[in-house]
Amino acid sequence: MPPSTDTHTPHTTPTPLCPLITPTPPNPSTLATTQRPAYKPRSCDPSALSYSFTVPGDPRSATVVRATIRSILRIHALTALEEATLSVAGELVACATRFAPGQDIYHSLRWRDGALRIVNWDAHHAHSDPRQAAHCTACRKRALLLLAAVVHECRGTWGISKAGSATEGTRVWASLPLPGA
Repeated sequence: MPPSTDTHTPHTTPTPLCPLITPTPPNPSTLATTQRPAYKPRSCDPSALSYSFTVPGDPRSATVVRATIRSILRIHALTALEEATLSVAGELVACATRFAPGQDIYHSLRWRDGALRIVNWDAHHAHSDPRQAAHCTACRKRALLLLAAVVHECRGTWGISKAGSATEGTRVWASLPLPGA
């Protein structure tokens, strides 16, 4: 077996790509003192909570949405809302993927007035016939019965926006107050 040409060890500095940078070897005695200190979050004020992201309209996206929201809630010290919020988020993704399969799903999380507001938008367009629109909204509400139960138990509110033009899609929102969770 030929000798290894890999000379990289944990204590060597990688060669920079820029020819103007001269690497300086690290001093082993200062390695421990030059490392970054462990991350200490500043005040976990929930008022700074404001996130938006888009996922593909696929049922498997529920896993991504739930993991992302779990991280957000933990960063902002809102673990009391975690179980309810993850249930709501999972239901929103499941419903959106049935009403607008294959279309992007947009999520927004905001902290407003002592409550976590979750907004889910999907590309399901408005129906021009009022009877069809009412039937479609009723179907969506039936699909969101678990969400409605969770929000009710948390003493929150939720709703479905009236879809506008064919390009506006449908927005479903839920507001979960911290005391109710």
